[in-house]
Amino acid sequence: MEGQLHRLIEELGQLNPLWAYGLLVISAVLENLIPPVPGDTVVVFSAYLVGRGVLEIGPVYLATCFGGTLGFMAMYYLGFSQGRAFFAGRRGRFFASESVARAEEWLARYGVLLVLANRFLSGIRSVIAISAGIGGMSWKKVAVCGGVSMAVWNGLLLYVGLLVGQNWEKVGEFLAQYNRILVAILAIVGLIVLSRWWRRRNTKGDLTI
Repeated sequence: MEGQLHRLIEELGQLNPLWAYGLLVISAVLENLIPPVPGDTVVVFSAYLVGRGVLEIGPVYLATCFGGTLGFMAMYYLGFSQGRAFFAGRRGRFFASESVARAEEWLARYGVLLVLANRFLSGIRSVIAISAGIGGMSWKKVAVCGGVSMAVWNGLLLYVGLLVGQNWEKVGEFLAQYNRILVAILAIVGLIVLSRWWRRRNTKGDLTI
């Protein structure tokens, strides 16, 4: 999928930049709706096209931030309109009920700080948006915090992409490694939380006997 997107962006960049900016908006939206879409890699690749003079940095930045925030809010609305029951019993890699429940717990503990950090938490960004909607968090607060997170993250990606130039693929490799490490950390944290919950549950059970 990444190779196809890269070829498409390059072809559009050779024709009319407006098509490339439109594709950036679409890819940023789809990254939230369909997590396998490599939104971060596309942002870095667009920085490479900026360095080649194919695209302009301003429109690239605005397109990726607008599209990402729009997709994030679409997931928020899904959670807000459908509620927890819509995700109950769901399995699979994306939007599983366990992931939504875990994100709800984190939102209850960290609130808007988690929404502010969502772009740095690859793999659970959309789940955070869904959980914020389920929890009835203010859409204005979610939009502002999600937009700020998007602006900071995309700014960093574009900056790094411009620095590495034609070696932009190395950034993609780093992002993949970052995602793997982050998933491992989140899994460990989840196991710790589950372990503590299990111990408290057993302790309460012992007291009632």
